[in-house]
Amino acid sequence: MTWDVARLDGMRTGFMDPEWEALVRSLAKLPEGMPLTSFRMLPCWALPEPRPAEEVYKRFRSMVAELGAGPRERGPAPGGDGVKDTPPRSPPGQRARRWTPQRAALKRSLSRNSAEVARRAMRARYTTVGSKATYDSNTAGYVSWCGSMGVEPYPTTVERLEEFGGHLLLMGDDGAAYRAPQNIIASVLAENKAAGCVLDDPLNIVGRMMAVLGKESPDPQQAEPLGVKEFRAIFDAIRTTGDYGAALQILGEFFTLLRTSSMRAIRAEDITLSGGRLRVEWRMAKGKRECVRFLTFEAINLVPPLTLSDPPEGAPSSIRFCPVEVFTLLKRLAGSSQLLCPNCGYRSFREALCGTRTRRGLFADINGMSAGRSPGSRLAYTTHSARVGGCCTLLKGMGVMQVCELGDWASEDMVRLYGKKLTRDPYCVEAVRFYNPVSLAHCYAAPS
Repeated sequence: MTWDVARLDGMRTGFMDPEWEALVRSLAKLPEGMPLTSFRMLPCWALPEPRPAEEVYKRFRSMVAELGAGPRERGPAPGGDGVKDTPPRSPPGQRARRWTPQRAALKRSLSRNSAEVARRAMRARYTTVGSKATYDSNTAGYVSWCGSMGVEPYPTTVERLEEFGGHLLLMGDDGAAYRAPQNIIASVLAENKAAGCVLDDPLNIVGRMMAVLGKESPDPQQAEPLGVKEFRAIFDAIRTTGDYGAALQILGEFFTLLRTSSMRAIRAEDITLSGGRLRVEWRMAKGKRECVRFLTFEAINLVPPLTLSDPPEGAPSSIRFCPVEVFTLLKRLAGSSQLLCPNCGYRSFREALCGTRTRRGLFADINGMSAGRSPGSRLAYTTHSARVGGCCTLLKGMGVMQVCELGDWASEDMVRLYGKKLTRDPYCVEAVRFYNPVSLAHCYAAPS
């Protein structure tokens, strides 16, 4: 056979004589009936003449191998279990599937993990970490009770839940009943579902049982909303630098509709001010993913400033009711610390607001307490009152869907529940358009 550039160029453009076609089939180990479409578009050889026949043959053979003449064996990935990441061989006449790391990882998982392990891994993700902790706490008594009887807690049955619910109902005779026993049954049902078990209850006995337990339990107390009037009393009670930081933090939670845990995770570098507008970022854990949320505020001056009757060292005598100024002061107070609220743990933050037996908190006046509170006393205003107050204030001008988006609620249920306070007491909070009243003027339907 003669090796020449002309015949190689002819093969590259798709024209082969029988001699060359036989050579390609022999090198690629292709059956007689398989078309040669995979080898019709070879890259330009650019072989200057003359070239030794052996070099041309070697180059041609390597090019045929690179074009998918057969699956190339790949060794296991570092730390792998010996399963080769080999691209699957396509049937004759079909286009070869592209090898990807994802397909290789799936292949390793299929060979390494059993069906039960895969199901357990999926069921473990049905509930978030926070909900799982709540379920574990609520179901501890049920799991212990099942262990004392020598039975597995899951799968549960209607008869077992009915018996355990009866014990929850009768324990109130001793004066030590749970505040919400129906939540314990709900947690057991959630854990039963997460375990892949289905409760056979065609007569809805469990639903009727939870309704009975709900009637026997006291009404759940919701935190009262904080408004401008309450914040005036809070800032007037500031006496120390710790009180000043706690008051700024609770006001920041009001403007951002954040929970205390999310507010404490904000870093000083997450606060940026540009062109009179302030951007606040925070991070939230969604399973194993970290989601970034942010809000952008414009400066406002809609209500008289909050005054401090006895400001501590470094604090101003008055603060505008404006998110831009509040977060600017928080960032200045943080100084060189990475966190926006570095010197205030949750316990000290709660004690600064709600007080203790020996300490008067910033909420003392609005909670109607002249001295320190007693242990276990139920307070009208708590650390969650800022989120409730911000929601109710925005609902006096914005729609439910917009407030739900700003507060990052999963559904509109809680927003509508907080909105009931406005229906029963329209004057519980003042109407203040604190969230971008200029750029979002079209979103405020009600007059302020």
